[in-house]
Amino acid sequence: MIEAFLERDENRIRAAISDYRKTHTSDELFLDVARFAVMAYAPSQHSKHALLACLSAHDIREECGDRWDSLLTECAIYAAQSRQPWSEPPILEAPPVEPDQPGDVEELRAAVAAGDRLRAERWLAKRVDDPDLERDYFAVAADDFEDFGHKVIVARAAWRLAEILGEKGHFAILRVGVWEMCAYKGARYEERGTRVDLSALVDNALAEGGSLEAMHHVFLFDAAAGTPVENRVGDYLGSLTMKPGTAFTSRRDPPVYRLARDYGSYLKSFAVTKRLRDIRILDAAKYNLEHGASFEEYSFA
Repeated sequence: MIEAFLERDENRIRAAISDYRKTHTSDELFLDVARFAVMAYAPSQHSKHALLACLSAHDIREECGDRWDSLLTECAIYAAQSRQPWSEPPILEAPPVEPDQPGDVEELRAAVAAGDRLRAERWLAKRVDDPDLERDYFAVAADDFEDFGHKVIVARAAWRLAEILGEKGHFAILRVGVWEMCAYKGARYEERGTRVDLSALVDNALAEGGSLEAMHHVFLFDAAAGTPVENRVGDYLGSLTMKPGTAFTSRRDPPVYRLARDYGSYLKSFAVTKRLRDIRILDAAKYNLEHGASFEEYSFA
């Protein structure tokens, strides 16, 4: 099945998954698709959102019922097509750690400032089994909020996937987060003592017709919940200008569709709504899916 993913051939992927399911469960299919998405990850928009889509598909598996296989197939197609065709599968094992390898949080910050992915990998290898890893991992992810806060969003997804997928490839999964941190940088956010209101974030998403930026404010709020940087992210989101929204409703079915169309935003909105309990999130995302610009037109080649 993995060979079909690497060839990025949609028809072959569908056939391979159909054959796979004759001898494997849906849960096993999810594990293989998610692991492939981790291996195919790059800090590009489609690639990171393919990874996020896999996690969201897992979150709404019960709501999907017998459509879960179909949704996982769309996740596999998205991950396969977003993978850079010239890329080689990354090495699963952590790099060797020298005795003098720095492991403090400032070492990771220095790697991010330099855009030095390999330096960040060595830091992670040093700290991967440290009980305080979560604190420093998320602290650096929340230093700046460039690209709609994707450093925090991707770090949280990697952290959760590491728990779901188990010890196999543990380092490679968490490496996704530090790769994202090193991919771009912005000015460090200075906290202002503000507070975020989820309802205001959702109102703004409705007012903006479920735009990419407005929905990612909601996704960032969700990603930060329960992490060491929850208050810092809340401060950042609370500092943004929000628009009042107008309530509207649309059909709300667990989604099986071409995920590249909206970077999987509508799929993610189901998982986020399940946690945050504001069903208007679905309305904003569905409006954007139906009326917003498609991102599928951007070449995967």
